[in-house]
Amino acid sequence: MAASFIFMPSLVFADATVQVTPSITNVNVGTVFNVNVTISGVSNLYAWEFRVYFLNAIINCTATTEGSFLSSVGSTVFLLNITNNFNSTYGRVLAACTLLGAGKSASGSGVLATLTFNATSNGSSNLDLQETKLSDINSQSIPNTAIGGRVRVGPGGAIHDLTVVNVASQRKTVGKGYPDNITVTVLNSGDFTETFNVTLRLNGTDTMTKESTMLSGAYVSIIFTWNTTGFAYGVYNISGYAWPVVNETNTSDNTKIDGLVTVTLVGDINGDGSVDIYDAIQLASAFNTNPNSSNWNPNADLNSDGTVDIYDAITLANNFNKHL
Repeated sequence: MAASFIFMPSLVFADATVQVTPSITNVNVGTVFNVNVTISGVSNLYAWEFRVYFLNAIINCTATTEGSFLSSVGSTVFLLNITNNFNSTYGRVLAACTLLGAGKSASGSGVLATLTFNATSNGSSNLDLQETKLSDINSQSIPNTAIGGRVRVGPGGAIHDLTVVNVASQRKTVGKGYPDNITVTVLNSGDFTETFNVTLRLNGTDTMTKESTMLSGAYVSIIFTWNTTGFAYGVYNISGYAWPVVNETNTSDNTKIDGLVTVTLVGDINGDGSVDIYDAIQLASAFNTNPNSSNWNPNADLNSDGTVDIYDAITLANNFNKHL
């Protein structure tokens, strides 16, 4: 007798958030100013790493110091590389920190690092926060959302300006016919409350659009549920686009590309085009986990119900040895 299963709707779970604060900084040429890279909603953090990119014609980084989030619970090692001429356009701050010894970790919210900049020219620059890596004491990755900031240097009148600061897919592989949640986060960098449209693009093609309204200096995270039914097997580049508002002149930061999502066979957790023992191993490694687990693997949650359990194992077994 064939078994029947209930298809559960896709759920969204909050990750830890790594964020540049304040979201908008206004300074004059010659000003030395600080911004923090903060963390919130994290559990059992043992080590972290991030990169911040900025326009080196507008600002330069002069120093970066460790925050108290990890050092408040134990001894740490802090690693830093500041490269104001990372290339002809951008500077970069690479910072990392780890606790030493066993038995300690940090949870909650706090400051990871403080970055000190010098404003050298009039203009505006994103503080683009990328490649944020969080780890627990077992070297298991902690899922997180990264949100950058923006600096405006020099005098000027009120402006309209939207910035797409993050695009994040719930998973990197998804079985055809199942959903994937993609979150596009937009910062209102301007001085006015704005109503605007945000579009999810797949391989550069407009796929879904939603309208949002937000205050000056605020963030909004817009969740798009991508139903992969009807989409061909293959790799999709995902990006978010905030449509320019009236009188917006700086549109270079209205688009952000996140990365790649593979639409594949149901059960193909590693995205290699077949359902085999390697996928079974990944599911077994994540069995009985949820998004709060240190070894959570969203790709192994085949039915998107928020837990890796026997129903996912049955789904994989029913598709075992299938190939594209």
